[in-house]
Amino acid sequence: MFALEPERFCLDVAAGQVVRLLRSSNPVQVALSGFPGQRAGAFVCIVRAAVGLDVFVALELYDSRRLVFYRGEAQGRPAQDAGALVDEGLAFVEAMGFLMVDLEMEGLAPEQRERFWALLPLSTGRIVGSGAILPGDALASAVAVAGVSGARSQAVPLREDIEARRRQLLDNLGRILAAF
Repeated sequence: MFALEPERFCLDVAAGQVVRLLRSSNPVQVALSGFPGQRAGAFVCIVRAAVGLDVFVALELYDSRRLVFYRGEAQGRPAQDAGALVDEGLAFVEAMGFLMVDLEMEGLAPEQRERFWALLPLSTGRIVGSGAILPGDALASAVAVAGVSGARSQAVPLREDIEARRRQLLDNLGRILAAF
């Protein structure tokens, strides 16, 4: 079970305290109390607390440009329960339709880890840019800045370009379906 934490706007933890971090690869339309219906991304974050491990789920509301946090009810779990905590977080976000990707932050060198964590909205509570930042593009940008090998070298497409391509695809699909 997860409980809403309305007073939380960021995860004020050091990058070294993050045990596992997953991010959604697809935006999902959500309707949360107190917010208009909108597209959102999701994070599942397992952090090392003062006593044991805690699991947080953050929904990144694109139109409202803020994060909404949920905390797992079972707090202070032992380190060997990290896999079970990830499963709980995944069950929560996958029920909403999110597809999650492990960012494998634990495999980064400490300095890369710090830079990577600082780029994520979880650490600051700020969602940069106007409108939605598509998770795959934001991830590629963050990986490139963090200096992780294997990052995409081409320019990240702008949101407007993606939306224009999506509209063109829908128009073409409509013409194909009308032919039948």
